[in-house]
Amino acid sequence: MIEIEKLNFRIRDKVILRDINLKILPGDFWLIFGPNGAGKTTLFRIICGLIMNYRGNIRVFSKNIKTESRKNLAKKMAYLPQFDEFSLPLSVREILLSGRYPYTSFFRDYSTKDYAILDEAVEQFGLGDFLNRDINTLSGGERKKVMLASAFIQDVSIILLDEPFTFLDPRSASNLKKLLANLNRQGKTLVVISHQIETLFPLVNKTAALKDGELVYSGQRKFDPAILKQLYGIRFNQTSANNREIIYIDE
Repeated sequence: MIEIEKLNFRIRDKVILRDINLKILPGDFWLIFGPNGAGKTTLFRIICGLIMNYRGNIRVFSKNIKTESRKNLAKKMAYLPQFDEFSLPLSVREILLSGRYPYTSFFRDYSTKDYAILDEAVEQFGLGDFLNRDINTLSGGERKKVMLASAFIQDVSIILLDEPFTFLDPRSASNLKKLLANLNRQGKTLVVISHQIETLFPLVNKTAALKDGELVYSGQRKFDPAILKQLYGIRFNQTSANNREIIYIDE
């Protein structure tokens, strides 16, 4: 689905990513973690075709992203950046329908199918009360939900999310976690960058740890205190309660 081979990227003399090899399979749920400055967001921006002056090979559904059009990539993959800034007073309905842009053109309006997918997303994500609201009037948690619904409407197989839990209160974070788990159960491939290891680790099936632009580990999810200590300089531990796995900082 996504194959990354010998990816290298630098800005002038500074190495940002070095020899990254990663294979993301259909239905995977990946957590990519590591300290600030590790290269995580840059990795996402390269995968999405926003940065092109890298060395190495990246294929999405066997297509090289350097030769694939942005519109075709948008039919396969959605990217939710860490910060969503809206300078225009757009309604939630307009934001959601923008997820259909890969399937429209200047010569036709939205189709019956587009509106049917919109209705499905509004119901699934509980957005009926927000459709006519200005996106800038919503709380952080509400905006995250709208953006995730927009990715759902985009009808892609892969969703990349960069720090989706930033600025969320506990209830909003819990709701978002449930939405992500549900999307993965529906067959969506999710790749999430997050410092919220304690929140996401029990949900995912694959993990990748980045430090100073290099992969410290990638593969099947495993709890390794040595890797976490190497990345963050603090100890993590693992326990269980009510048949639930719990990861915590052991201070």
